[in-house]
Amino acid sequence: MKPDMDLICALTSFSVGTLDGRDTMMVIETATTAEEYEQGVRRQMPVAMTAEHARELGEALLLAARAALMGDAPSYALN
Repeated sequence: MKPDMDLICALTSFSVGTLDGRDTMMVIETATTAEEYEQGVRRQMPVAMTAEHARELGEALLLAARAALMGDAPSYALN
């Protein structure tokens, strides 16, 4: 399944922490178009997850970042 490139947002910032001392919390901030990015328009999306999901996400992002740095062909792995 190939993603619709028009629906992909640019990550502008993120923050992480814990929610009630148990779950992991992440807030991602995005710009949906180049014009929004230039104008400073941002959307925030808070995401709560278990500590296990946070660890899996972190590991998957590290693997994807390494692949991107090596110039591998894109993959579309979904969890």
